[in-house]
Amino acid sequence: MKRIALHFLICTLAVFLLSGCSNSDEYTAGNVTVEVQNMVGSEALQLETKTYTSPAGDTYSVSNFKYYISNVKLISQDGQRVFIEPDSYHLIAQGGKTAFELKDVPAGVYTSLEMAIGIDQARNHSTDQYGDLDPSNEMAWDWDTGYKFLTLVGAYSGNTKTGNLVFHVGGDANYKTVTMNLPQAVDIRAKPKYNLTLQADVNELFGGPNLIDFDVMNTGGHGAGPSVLAENYSNGFLKVTEVK
Repeated sequence: MKRIALHFLICTLAVFLLSGCSNSDEYTAGNVTVEVQNMVGSEALQLETKTYTSPAGDTYSVSNFKYYISNVKLISQDGQRVFIEPDSYHLIAQGGKTAFELKDVPAGVYTSLEMAIGIDQARNHSTDQYGDLDPSNEMAWDWDTGYKFLTLVGAYSGNTKTGNLVFHVGGDANYKTVTMNLPQAVDIRAKPKYNLTLQADVNELFGGPNLIDFDVMNTGGHGAGPSVLAENYSNGFLKVTEVK
């Protein structure tokens, strides 16, 4: 009887250990959905119907807001494991596409997210484009080869003036890479599907490091030179708020 009980205990333990090992190795790849929420401070951005206050104290509304996110990467804490999304170009548009999926992410523990705002030089000057880079998306310049990396159109009321806001930022100098720490690690070994929520704060475009007064600057970014809006969107415009 004791021998039977011992044999049963050993078998049970073996099954438990094998089960534990198979669980840890079960997921060799997974998918990560990235959702972007366009915000103004703590409020969701609304087109046309809502008026906001800029960091400089001007009031404004937005009728069109689009920007490119590209070259998305997931990076491990030690930097040894990096997932690079192939053909990584996503047009985020308020009232349109606001999410995309990173597919076949290899098993690993990822602690930061890297992406660019804009289109890298090689693709920015290519004429063989498709998907979100299709010129029919109305983000290609009509006077030159290349893309608008970010467009914001609306109206404003400043201290001394009222009028239209027209910001179209493009040019290779304004391609900016940002890296964001994840509030919780993405562990593809333990779970095959994750959702990352990013927030993009429109007010950050006008707040820092360059404070923009709409009475002084209410249009810009049409040339190929450095843009103060690009400096701003590389500093706090995007942040990861949730991992689940």
